[in-house]
Amino acid sequence: MSDQILLALKGVESKLTSCDVEQRVLADRLTQLEQKGVLLTGEGVTKNGSSLGDLFLKSFDANRELFDKTRSVRLELKAAGDAITTSSGRTIISGGVGAPGSGVLGLQNALPTRPTGGTTAVEYSRYTGQEGAAAQQAAEGDAKDAVKPTHSLITQTGLTIAGYSKMSRQALTDSAELKRSVDITLSRSVGTALDVALVNGATGFAGGFESLATAYTSLVYTALVDAISEGVATMQAAGFNPDVVAVAPADWLAVVVAKGTANDHYLSGNYLGAMPSEMRGLRVVLSPSVDAGKALLLDSAHSELLVVDNFSVQIGYENDDFTKNLVSILGEMRVIPVFRTVGSARLITPKA
Repeated sequence: MSDQILLALKGVESKLTSCDVEQRVLADRLTQLEQKGVLLTGEGVTKNGSSLGDLFLKSFDANRELFDKTRSVRLELKAAGDAITTSSGRTIISGGVGAPGSGVLGLQNALPTRPTGGTTAVEYSRYTGQEGAAAQQAAEGDAKDAVKPTHSLITQTGLTIAGYSKMSRQALTDSAELKRSVDITLSRSVGTALDVALVNGATGFAGGFESLATAYTSLVYTALVDAISEGVATMQAAGFNPDVVAVAPADWLAVVVAKGTANDHYLSGNYLGAMPSEMRGLRVVLSPSVDAGKALLLDSAHSELLVVDNFSVQIGYENDDFTKNLVSILGEMRVIPVFRTVGSARLITPKA
């Protein structure tokens, strides 16, 4: 065992001796270079007149202690002013892609929704009124007054709202943010078109909810907010419980910034706070498609938006797009609007 230890120690001593010899040889060569002070010509001379040898000596002297400890050192020489090693190159990173918010104004936000996948059309009976009315029975045995609700059979087909955008395959692959921006833009455009279809009507849904709503012009109030309150009272007398009102953004702005005539206080009670989303107990929904100066008052329990296909984005080639390296991004949704009871919506107009 002791022989093996001695043999190992001799091996270590031999390696240390060899390293010491190499160090002395390298030191001698460095001394010769310092004494000669030779300048290299051509590519060996830097722009400030110092040779690569000079730079090496300077760098080695700064790292001599490291060499003494490790017997190995790697030096990288950079010439000051060298166009390659000192040029101010640019580092480019993605700063993101802009896009508007994903929220969309529209009447769809006022209607209860329910998924109904795989549905082509919905058939339901719409209440349109009643025949007769109940009355007091004057004497025992007298004939009772007849009361009968009337309905219309409605078959409502689905409304498909869609749009598409073109972009290169490279852009689609390189930038996920760009694709997201396109998706949001498509979603907003489809949502805006859906609002138009629900409020003003579309093929298969003539007139929209404004046409289905009962027109009501205030007999007393010229202010829109007061005319809406009058409409609430009228609907309650007819057996409905209105809970949401849709108005154009500009009309709602006029309501919340209205001031009193006796003083300059805001009637809404809000000044620096957030704009309210309720009005006298009604949930307010903004819809750019509602007629200016009017309001669509709803008892939402009698209306519904059946979602056949949620908004989805599909990507594919069209015609010769493959050879052009272009793709079509299609955004699409399919819905079925339901309006079950005539009188459950009022289109309110203030008194002129």
